[in-house]
Amino acid sequence: MYLFLVAYYLSILTFYIGVLIYALPIPVTGLKRWGPRLITDSFYVMVLLFSVTSIVRFADLIQHILGGDWSFFLSYIKASIFVRSNLLLFFGIIRDTIGGLKILPGLSKLFSVVINAIYFSLNATLILYVIATLIKISFWTLVLLGITLMAIPFRVARNAGAFLIAFSIVFYTALPLYTQFVQLLFVSEPRQFTPIILQGNIINMHGQPLAYGYIELKYDDEYIGPLPVNAWGYMIPITSDMLSKNITLYFDICGHRFFTNVSNVPVRSLCGFNNHSVFICRVNLMVYGLIEYREGIALHVIPFPENVEVLTFNSTVIRLLINTTTPIDFYISISKGYDIKSIKIDETEIHDIGKFYKYSWKWYDVEGNTYVLNLPEGDHEITISINRNGNRIEPSEYYIFNAQVRLTELGNIPSIVDELARIMYIDVIAAALYISLLLSISYGLARAIGGASRLRLIP
Repeated sequence: MYLFLVAYYLSILTFYIGVLIYALPIPVTGLKRWGPRLITDSFYVMVLLFSVTSIVRFADLIQHILGGDWSFFLSYIKASIFVRSNLLLFFGIIRDTIGGLKILPGLSKLFSVVINAIYFSLNATLILYVIATLIKISFWTLVLLGITLMAIPFRVARNAGAFLIAFSIVFYTALPLYTQFVQLLFVSEPRQFTPIILQGNIINMHGQPLAYGYIELKYDDEYIGPLPVNAWGYMIPITSDMLSKNITLYFDICGHRFFTNVSNVPVRSLCGFNNHSVFICRVNLMVYGLIEYREGIALHVIPFPENVEVLTFNSTVIRLLINTTTPIDFYISISKGYDIKSIKIDETEIHDIGKFYKYSWKWYDVEGNTYVLNLPEGDHEITISINRNGNRIEPSEYYIFNAQVRLTELGNIPSIVDELARIMYIDVIAAALYISLLLSISYGLARAIGGASRLRLIP
């Protein structure tokens, strides 16, 4: 809104400067010709300022007609970054293992070539993601800033403003069409590209985000996990042969498998999709009974209270507020990497923690205990004072790596080869090609918005 007002008042200033120059009794051609130009510029910027909403709506219409979708595009980019990061880890471990054994040095160099290609692919995808995030978050700011620059008198920043407007509109409209551009490069393939990414956010029963933890996939009576949750939620590759099978996703933490809203569900009905060459299946997971998890500490409750608010959660103190209309059992599942010093329930502080002990558990290579607090109905404030010791608090990378390798084994060798070829070809070439194409379109549109010729103050 601030930039809108700045552009509006600058256009008025430009108009009055033009009128003033036009009315000057000085017969200097180089100066007098700026009068009508400035007046015309002020009207042009004013029309552009008040029609920018219609222009953006028209761009949205074109994007919709061509099948663009920002949420799908961002999910696709995030999934691509996730897959390439894991491939780098996977092939890096293989290369280092072969190099450490000092056998087959040629094979080690071959893996280095593959890793470099994946690395460049990851960088190209990250550049796309950074540009997309900038446009998505700051689109209106960039457009209004461009109009403001065009409104500066004497066309000082006209070309820069026009390019900023064109860049914002073109990239806002065309970036979500990147997946369609990728499909065009596969037009000669006899079959469609089938890999699917199951992706989404994770929340508890109050809709509060769970940003940490691990997912476990149950498929054909086999449990595959732990699969770590990252800042974007969870991402699990699904192969084409799994589409007709039933899967169950657990939130796997602290020796407990928490049920989610994805339980014994066919992937095809879960995603509800038709055949696509690139597909992101977005399913948000709700974890039943869990309040919060952080680094080897899980807070869960039965039944779930009417309201719960975690105020502090770190390696020294946990503090939360609970409101319940029924008696509840509040569970503290904590690894042996921590020592509980005391638990304070409302105004009562208890140092004898053993009275709350319920059972022990083993979570891969992590051991821990679960304690239970019986809370009556009402409002409660719970403070847990803890101390970090040297024991392990989360599963080692060995188990995570094995789970990711097992996921890749669910597919077949041709699909892996196809994916590597696609990564080496598409994301290294197509991303740069697509960005260059959009920059060229932006440049042409900027010349149309700002005028093809450069006008100088002093001829």
